[in-house]
Amino acid sequence: MANIRKISEKKDFPLKTSSLLLDTLAQLRTDIPKNGKNTLQKRAFAKYQTNEVIFPLIDLNSSLNKAYWSSFHCSNVLLQRDKTITGKYCNNRWCIVCNRIRTAKLINGYLPVIRSEIKKPMFVTLTIPNVPGDELRAVIGDMVKTIRTITDLFRNRRNFKLKGIRKVECTYNGRNLDYHPHLHLLVDGYQVGQELINAWLLHYPGADKRAQDIRPADNDSLIELFKYSTKLTTESKKKKTAVPPEALDIIFKALYKKRVFQPIGLTKMSITEDIEELQSQQIEELKSDIEVWVWEHELKDWLNGSGEFLTEYNINNIENHDKLRMCSNNRSDIRSVKTEF
Repeated sequence: MANIRKISEKKDFPLKTSSLLLDTLAQLRTDIPKNGKNTLQKRAFAKYQTNEVIFPLIDLNSSLNKAYWSSFHCSNVLLQRDKTITGKYCNNRWCIVCNRIRTAKLINGYLPVIRSEIKKPMFVTLTIPNVPGDELRAVIGDMVKTIRTITDLFRNRRNFKLKGIRKVECTYNGRNLDYHPHLHLLVDGYQVGQELINAWLLHYPGADKRAQDIRPADNDSLIELFKYSTKLTTESKKKKTAVPPEALDIIFKALYKKRVFQPIGLTKMSITEDIEELQSQQIEELKSDIEVWVWEHELKDWLNGSGEFLTEYNINNIENHDKLRMCSNNRSDIRSVKTEF
């Protein structure tokens, strides 16, 4: 972790961004959403959290190293044109910044269909016994094939309509040092959910019947369904701790390039898990200007060439005085420092 931190601290992110980057970021959408400044503050928090996760992952020199680096660079530079902020995003599932965008996209895309076609939404969880890391990717592939087989059989039954959404998820067990792959499904009706569980247990007789779950879905269920494919913390002795980077890397590799979400029997929709590489938002509180903002991890914010903070998310933290002073010494481009703390 220390290695990547040293690299990131030494790396000079020039504020005189190339014309190519500016031209790329300037390709703004016409349907730019309007948001408040708190949206940028939440994004700053997510960017900081993502880097804290990414630093130790990069140090592993994993087969996903290139993808981890793309998350490190995700939204590092933001272009402001008038009141519109545009950035380039990595689209990786472990990136908290991109995952927030993805979650909103999926909820907004699926919710109208869910409301119109699923009358009695039930939240179903299908599980199997925990597995070691070297078996995880193959086991997840087998689970996906199994649920496809089950849903195909259900489709051929008369007077039985299977509609819903399926999601793959995996968590880490810090006590036993193994992995818990499972499926979440949103389906229409208790009977459908119970028959799914029965069919699942026929395919996995070693699975614990008590570990399978069905309950009425609510707003929290929808958020649970769409928000992430793995948790970044694990619970041990009633305490939450960060999942070790080695374990996260195993989960990310097991899910890499696999489809996590899958609609079942719903009206055909063109909704993908991917987010657009370029994202633009109009922030009403910003003064109209043309500006380039560069992420400074230690300050937890984006700064312009004058040393001004974009979001002021962490501006009340007195430690920023010294950090900003160090930053200005390391970057000759920052000519003056904002001191209204």
